[in-house]
Amino acid sequence: MERQNYIPLIRLKMEKVMELPYSGGVLNEPKKLADFTQQVLGDADREYLLVLSVNIQCQPVALEIISIGGIDSAMASPREIFKHAIMSNAAGIFLIHNHPSGECRPSESDKAITERIRKAGELLDIPVWDHVITGSKERYYSFKEQGEIFGLS
Repeated sequence: MERQNYIPLIRLKMEKVMELPYSGGVLNEPKKLADFTQQVLGDADREYLLVLSVNIQCQPVALEIISIGGIDSAMASPREIFKHAIMSNAAGIFLIHNHPSGECRPSESDKAITERIRKAGELLDIPVWDHVITGSKERYYSFKEQGEIFGLS
């Protein structure tokens, strides 16, 4: 007698774990993204990698903490980053991470990961509109402002 195999029928869903204060409108300027990140992370002592999914009008759809790292890195794969974007039906994403040291210049690893994620976004038709690194309270680095990402204008 043949053994019957089964395929699990699943339903994926996102779960809202909290709501964060937000003044409304678009979040497409690096300074606004940096300020928002500061509100979320404060003076975190570890690196956090966040993905902000936005609709076509660049209004936030969802925010996810993708990775919490050590004092000098927070790694994530394109699969982890874009799962959130796909499930939230995002028109684009912003990568945001902090540098607890206060220095916001990207490392070579930051640059390589950004390019890898940007290329994955092209394949998925979910563009990476910027990658913002926050340092101390008033400092940030924007890949878009530096001409390293040509995303949303």
